[in-house]
Amino acid sequence: MMMMTTTTLSKHGFQEETFTASMKTPETLASPIRIDGGKVVLQSQVVLAPMAGVTDIVFRGLVRKTAPQSLICTEMISSNGLVYSKKWDAHILKKNSEDNPIAYQLAAHQEEIITQAAITICEKHQPDTLDINMGCPVKKITGNFEGCALMKDLDLASRLIKAVSSNVNVPVSVKFRLGWDDNSKNYIDFGQMAQDAGAKLVTLHTRTRSQGYKPGVDWEAAGKLKQSVSIPVIANGDIITPADAKFVIDTFGVDGVMVGRGTQGEPWRIALIDHYLKTGELLPEPTLVQRLAYAWQHVAGMVAYKGEGQGVREMRGQLPWYVKGFSGAPAYRAKLTQVETVAEVDALFIEILEIANKS
Repeated sequence: MMMMTTTTLSKHGFQEETFTASMKTPETLASPIRIDGGKVVLQSQVVLAPMAGVTDIVFRGLVRKTAPQSLICTEMISSNGLVYSKKWDAHILKKNSEDNPIAYQLAAHQEEIITQAAITICEKHQPDTLDINMGCPVKKITGNFEGCALMKDLDLASRLIKAVSSNVNVPVSVKFRLGWDDNSKNYIDFGQMAQDAGAKLVTLHTRTRSQGYKPGVDWEAAGKLKQSVSIPVIANGDIITPADAKFVIDTFGVDGVMVGRGTQGEPWRIALIDHYLKTGELLPEPTLVQRLAYAWQHVAGMVAYKGEGQGVREMRGQLPWYVKGFSGAPAYRAKLTQVETVAEVDALFIEILEIANKS
């Protein structure tokens, strides 16, 4: 990741601040996750979830600093966008040589379109796995009969999975929810269908579509799904702490966990959980200086990737996530949503350190 050379932040202790959980973590697992008979072997039980507007190449690079062995998902990719728009191919699909193991996630509702998109991705980008999104609850996605809407039509969902799995040479996985709503929790039937259609791994977000992201996850459901299929099962939903992950894996027998919103503003969280699962050691949370160092690297990466104007604007929604744990933090989070330039970010970060040191 590039570091900005025009900043004054290096004078205030940011430049070489690191958080190296992965340096202490064993490289292999006694029981790795084997996908498709060992075609892909994951040495981490922690997966980074696909998150729109978050898991781009820059954020994934930050996660990779401490979690090189975890499977990391791209943002959800519209198959229609990929097939019909060159812009999608130029931006959302970009990865580098350090971006593996990686899963590219596709959304679609037409067999021919998702097949073409899947083939294109495999030929151009060599992912480790392809994931099909059948769990997104957002109205603009479900309104196009994609995402979680596919849980209402198992026949169409099956055809989409078969279309992809029969036309690519990488394992196909499927992410879905408990069901459309409380009256249609069909995740067991759906998971069995996905396996029969060719999926080699499934991820269960343990909420219904009607819940969105509201409280009330059902981790036990992931264990029930695991007992009903023979392929690996990953549990997702409000798994934030190392203790959460260990509880879900040990109690319900799933193969791994997927972490999403818990990594927002905390790209080191995957490594904290991975280290704890492998060693039983709970590493300390990063200091404020280390948090801001990550935030600064995030800004620098976005500016190098998209230019200062667009890069800083896109960081407005993510910078506040890094700033917490001291008196006055809410006011600075609000200010960070208004930044226009790298210099403004620099000045606010220095103010934050000064305020935090006084508190």
